[in-house]
Amino acid sequence: MTDDDVMRGFRSVRIGRSGVAEMVGLSLFGLFLAAIAAYDGEGVPARERYPYWQLAMLGGGVIAAVIEPWVARLFPRRPRAFALAQLIAMTPPIALWVSVFPVLFFGRSFTLEKLFWSTPSVLTINVAVVGLAWLTRSALNRPLTRVSAPEGAPPPELRCRLPPRLARARLIAVEAEDHYLRIRTEAGSALVLMRLADALAALERSDGFRVHRSWWVARTGVEAARWKAGRGELTLSDGAVAPVSRTYAAALRGTDWAAAAA
Repeated sequence: MTDDDVMRGFRSVRIGRSGVAEMVGLSLFGLFLAAIAAYDGEGVPARERYPYWQLAMLGGGVIAAVIEPWVARLFPRRPRAFALAQLIAMTPPIALWVSVFPVLFFGRSFTLEKLFWSTPSVLTINVAVVGLAWLTRSALNRPLTRVSAPEGAPPPELRCRLPPRLARARLIAVEAEDHYLRIRTEAGSALVLMRLADALAALERSDGFRVHRSWWVARTGVEAARWKAGRGELTLSDGAVAPVSRTYAAALRGTDWAAAAA
């Protein structure tokens, strides 16, 4: 198993857009805050202080991870607006969590006053956490080696989201499935969390065509084409059938590769 395979496996376990690396980072951050007895925690026994910060950081991390995909869809390609919106969206529920779990696990009392005064502290930590997540993802997403892509392989924006076996294979098609994309290659397929609009932008220089609101097909992936009543169907090399809607059929039938596949 190569280093690339290990890293791919490490990234595959995710909650929302967060993975194992982010949760490990939060746990270590919690250990640091417990060790320095942050926020006047000197009088709290260590046997309670360390579990408290682990529950606070990991529980807050899960809440943020669940919220993040929704915020990301509202601010695509706008990292500053996304970071600000993420902080605004995640702080109230995490402040509520920080106020509630001590009641459940440590028998403390809950008051709205505690919730109110804990919110600024939660916001301060959230700013650090968002920065930590950005640094962690930047480090993990940095390519371990620079290798030229094989002819017909997916573009880099798609390749970086695929297992190595699929990233090196010839691209057949891209199919939208809810909030995910199914990337079809000659070596198999995989679901990735990505908008079709972003994938189409990455595929602009690739040899293929959009054939449906949910499909993009590579020219070399088409085995046969059938046309009827202004629509069509493309049989792909992996056995899948891609629909051709009326919106794209006219332009598609005017291309040489569609005529050759018919």
